[in-house]
Amino acid sequence: MHPILIQIGPLTIYSYGVLVAAAFLAAVTTAAARARRAGWPADLVYDASIVILAGSIIGSRILYILEEPAEFVGRPLEAFMIWRGGLSYFGGLLGAVIAAVVFLKVRGRNVAAAFDILVPSVALGHAIGRIGCLLNGCCFGAVPSRPIPWAVVFPEGSLAHSHQLYEAGILPPGAALSLPVHPVQIYEALAELCIFAILAARFPRRRFDGEIFCLYLLLYGAARFALEFFRADSPAAVFVGGAGLTLPQAWSLAAFLVAAAVLIIRRPGRSARRTP
Repeated sequence: MHPILIQIGPLTIYSYGVLVAAAFLAAVTTAAARARRAGWPADLVYDASIVILAGSIIGSRILYILEEPAEFVGRPLEAFMIWRGGLSYFGGLLGAVIAAVVFLKVRGRNVAAAFDILVPSVALGHAIGRIGCLLNGCCFGAVPSRPIPWAVVFPEGSLAHSHQLYEAGILPPGAALSLPVHPVQIYEALAELCIFAILAARFPRRRFDGEIFCLYLLLYGAARFALEFFRADSPAAVFVGGAGLTLPQAWSLAAFLVAAAVLIIRRPGRSARRTP
């Protein structure tokens, strides 16, 4: 855990913010290259990226606040301090999709085809962003049922330490470090890198506009559903109804089922228009 990258007097540069910026640059650069290969103008990606970034930040922060309202009681201004972490991925995805649809419609572009160009890079950016989560100490994992050599510990004052001490009651008072936990941020980063590789390889052979986007929802939905079993942060402790699903698992399952339905319906591989 290393939340502050550089601190010089009043200037503080947070590692989470740096990694999010790196994720954005990597995503935009690779998406622009993919757009050029597909015959689309790279400038469209650059313009869309700003709108999508704004939509994703707003959406992710709003959903996080709705999931964790107690965190901001008496500290409403901290709702704007996104550089300290606290973003919900599914909220960000929804916000990004809405922003992208509006932008592409205004530009008169094929929305589904554009999503196919953009979404592999979303997976890449998300992988980089999860490293920022590890450095920030958020999105922490659960204590493994048996010792694993790659488990990580977090210092006193971290979210994992506080959760184990005050909420779970499994950490002895005065402990300087948390109990070892799954490095679930690394698990998800690796999963996202695999998804990026699969989508990038599939992109030239896509059968219809929107196939790559659906494939992303399918793969990420399955991965996130499984990874929730290794998480212990607050959103993963909220169960939906009596089904025993966490909120992210419910979102993941919905994304998976919708994507699977579309891919099954379109599986004959009808030729599709790819309008730049």
